[in-house]
Amino acid sequence: MQTVMQQGDLEAPKGEFPLLFLPERNDLFGARADRFRALAPSHTLGEFLLLMGEVAGSQQQVFDAFPVLPAPSPRQLEECRRGGLPPLGVLGWQRDPVWREGLEQLLDGVTAKKLPKPAGTAIERLRLCTAEELERYATGLLNQDFEAVPPEVAPFVAGALQVYWTAMARSLAGHDFPRLEPANLCPVCGSLAAASLVRSGGNENGLRYLCCPLCSSQWHKVRAVCANCDNGKGITYYGIEDQPGPVTAESCDGCRTYLKCIRQDRETGAEPVADDLATLALDLLMEREGYRRLAVNPLFHPGSA
Repeated sequence: MQTVMQQGDLEAPKGEFPLLFLPERNDLFGARADRFRALAPSHTLGEFLLLMGEVAGSQQQVFDAFPVLPAPSPRQLEECRRGGLPPLGVLGWQRDPVWREGLEQLLDGVTAKKLPKPAGTAIERLRLCTAEELERYATGLLNQDFEAVPPEVAPFVAGALQVYWTAMARSLAGHDFPRLEPANLCPVCGSLAAASLVRSGGNENGLRYLCCPLCSSQWHKVRAVCANCDNGKGITYYGIEDQPGPVTAESCDGCRTYLKCIRQDRETGAEPVADDLATLALDLLMEREGYRRLAVNPLFHPGSA
């Protein structure tokens, strides 16, 4: 492992720039699938990355056909804004059963591909689940209570939840959102940031945004400041020797947490979810160094390691 603090890691924003990006791309999941497939060749986790590419590709198909759902009312949005609460909070928003229909469609899409045997077995297991079991798995993932979720089914359940929340988040374009406390919580759904992205292009070029692993929203956070405790001292960037790439781990000596930083300004194709899962080796190294990850990517159950 090597320390990679470099010039330009301290941010000096100039002019106006967006504080929040709701999910922008119509092909968000398709672009993620392409990134998984691009990362897979010659990778030690190539088979896993290809499977995640199939999941993301199926997510895009479900997303394209996803029904328009009732959004929070103007009154609810105003109450959330005043109270500093996320309008689609994972702990308060009542899930529409349509997410389970999306899961079934996602499984249909993935099943049409050539899958590793364990994935096929997991899909069959999910098809036999009752609605109550699926809702229990969903609640476990959203609460990061991974003991409540079998590792083999987690990527598929999480994939369906991502489609559902991303579709809901896109419906809220044009509304104001409060900055939550702590600032590592998504202003839209309240999920913990699972990665950060240094964006490329526009007024936000070179600025860091925390990335929601559930609804795909991104919100601004100054670089070289801990996303967990706001500490600006003892911040170190780590990377794997001989693997320069666009991903480093930003660690804080104060709270002993870390968050991956994905430099889209260095590699335009970099994508928060795909590049995070492609650098699980960095997570293992950070754990050995005594750091705790701020939040887990829901597509990768810790029990799978």
